[in-house]
Amino acid sequence: MSSFTEIEAKSGLSRARLPDAFLVSLYRALAPYRGCGHGCAYCDGRAERYYVDGDFERDIAVRRNLPERVALDVAGGAAAREYGAVCIGSGVTDVYQPAERGLGLTRRALEALAPAGLPVVILTKSDLVLRDFDVLSRFPKALVVVTVTTTDDGTAAMLEPGASPPAARLAVVREARARGFRSGVMAMPLCPGLSDGDESVGALLDASIEAGAEFVYPGGLTLRPGRQKDHYMAAVERRGPALRAEYDELYAGDRPSGMPSPRLAAEQARRLDRLVRERGLPTMIPHGVYRELLSPPDALYVLFCHMQGLYAARGVDVRPLRAATGRYADWLAGERTALRRSLGRNRAPSPEPFPVTGALTERLLALSEGGGLAEVLGNARLAALAADVLAGGAFDYPTLRVGAGVPV
Repeated sequence: MSSFTEIEAKSGLSRARLPDAFLVSLYRALAPYRGCGHGCAYCDGRAERYYVDGDFERDIAVRRNLPERVALDVAGGAAAREYGAVCIGSGVTDVYQPAERGLGLTRRALEALAPAGLPVVILTKSDLVLRDFDVLSRFPKALVVVTVTTTDDGTAAMLEPGASPPAARLAVVREARARGFRSGVMAMPLCPGLSDGDESVGALLDASIEAGAEFVYPGGLTLRPGRQKDHYMAAVERRGPALRAEYDELYAGDRPSGMPSPRLAAEQARRLDRLVRERGLPTMIPHGVYRELLSPPDALYVLFCHMQGLYAARGVDVRPLRAATGRYADWLAGERTALRRSLGRNRAPSPEPFPVTGALTERLLALSEGGGLAEVLGNARLAALAADVLAGGAFDYPTLRVGAGVPV
């Protein structure tokens, strides 16, 4: 049985200088809840670094004033100058956890956000999100990302006791696509000896394809030393000494990041990437999806970030790409900051929607067309790819090709 305490939300929306490449968003709305009633055995939110007090799955802190804070931020113009998706929630808590069924704070926050005219990104492992599809239809674009780590009900009950059953989560993907939303599966964490085997992952991928998922984003398990690892290992212990011995070997280093041994982590990443690509699926939220959710300059930054992972998984040396991405990040953040300051001094209402985005896009296009982007990136080949993308081409993740098929 959960207990609730109230904490105050000081703000509703926060905006970054660079977009979040993982959940392809420029803004974040504070989560209505801290702690999570789904009680997932592997949840990283239990780790000490997140400062969640008490019993993580029963002592839930609630920001009842969050919808009002979001409404105030929207009315005050916090989202009026720049186009970009808003991610609702965080990786520490699910905004559609059981408490939401009665309190409805996530729904009210979405209703407050809709007038801003920005896209929205939702990440959940609950079919309660179906309740709010009517609100999501008010947004210009919506991406519904559903976490599914296994199709086996027994394994799911052990790892995610309070979450919706796997079939119900896949039904969310199916309904989201039927409603015209973008949608895919976050297949993480895939847990050694429980849900990361080829047969288990293959079943999950095939079920995701059947549901209409546009991507499946796989990832392994991290166990940060302390509360998170202790809680998870207790669950593993109940499955038997052989599995416990396997985990003792995999996570013997107690690395602060929670990663297993580097060699095994790399082997797992290559295997998962292969299983997904064999089925023709993107292994990350693809460019064809997030270019609708972000401005062209921000979408280009996310593409460069994703390309590092895509090429690294195929054994390519990505150090030149990483360096070029860093140079572009510096240019993008600097130009954005200058425009925010310049346009912020002008209190007159702009005749154009999202004026910072418009000016930033114009600067990027002029730079690309004039040949200056190659100088910014220090990489002429990447600048040529960027020019194709800015001209409207979509970068296909399974083939690593742009548009009609010019090899990268």
